[in-house]
Amino acid sequence: MKDHLFMQSTQWIGDRDGGGERGTSLVELMFGLAISMIVVAAGYTVMASGQQTAAMNDQTVEMQQNARIAMDLVSQDLRTAGFGMSGQVGACNYAIVPNDNTPAGADTGPDSFSVVVPTNLSTLALTATGTIGTVTLQNGAVAAMTPSGFGNGSIISIGGVYTTTVASYSGDVVTLGTAIPAPKVYVAGTQVYWLQCVTYDIATTTAACSGPAPCLRRGGVPVVEGIEDLQVAYACDGCNGSVPDGVADDQNASNTFDTSDFISNSTWVSSPGTPDTIRLARVSIVARQARSDPNWKGTSPQAVEDHNPTSDAGYNAANYSQIRRRIFTRTIQLRNQGLGT
Repeated sequence: MKDHLFMQSTQWIGDRDGGGERGTSLVELMFGLAISMIVVAAGYTVMASGQQTAAMNDQTVEMQQNARIAMDLVSQDLRTAGFGMSGQVGACNYAIVPNDNTPAGADTGPDSFSVVVPTNLSTLALTATGTIGTVTLQNGAVAAMTPSGFGNGSIISIGGVYTTTVASYSGDVVTLGTAIPAPKVYVAGTQVYWLQCVTYDIATTTAACSGPAPCLRRGGVPVVEGIEDLQVAYACDGCNGSVPDGVADDQNASNTFDTSDFISNSTWVSSPGTPDTIRLARVSIVARQARSDPNWKGTSPQAVEDHNPTSDAGYNAANYSQIRRRIFTRTIQLRNQGLGT
């Protein structure tokens, strides 16, 4: 009886150890690890692809924002170009001074232009009346602008009405180069503007951009990164020898104002085609992503106005196609230029 029980117990243990609960073999373990690695690799691929897509989307949003910021800056300055200037301001002898990349033909790079713009200098601290030879600005106003170049010879506009030069200054008391004849009254709080000639251009080096290149510069100062191209065409009134009549010249004799009436190639230095005849500016800005995307092959050469990038030095089709770009175009009226300018 005991032997029989012992044999049953032994049989039960044997079945448990070698039958229903046997260990995992090496082949099974390796197979399981292989499946696990495949699942992990697939998960990593999905995650990496998602991260790359998110990064590209962020770059696209940033690119569009940069283009809008650049266009808004350019538009604002063009709309106020001149601002009551009565003579040459810095290097600007006109409210706007175009500088086409290649005036005689197709461009091989971005355009640039200079424009006279007002900068808020201060407000009058005291009312100025009678024959006005000096004005008093708010405390510290002159010192705040001196590092930016404000000083003797600077051109100011009082209230956007009277423009004169700065003969000298003591603290915040400014002596005018030409006194304002009586009777004139400018009350305390009247805005005083500093007129400057600033140049918009595109820089292509990290040194010139003080960071990632390319960038849009305003007065030599980088203002928006990721701007690759700036192209400007102009419509004028009287630049073809006709009498100015408040209507843009019909350059292509179509008897209507259309896109062909904008001029892309001109030096704008010889009468009658001088900058004071310009009434409209068609501005095109090309923004690009900060980094290339090896998986993106969808960008063909973006020709704008008379600039085709395939003509640029160092153009590489493969590299060009890996970078997303956006083109923004806007037509801007120069409000301070009109009949009698």
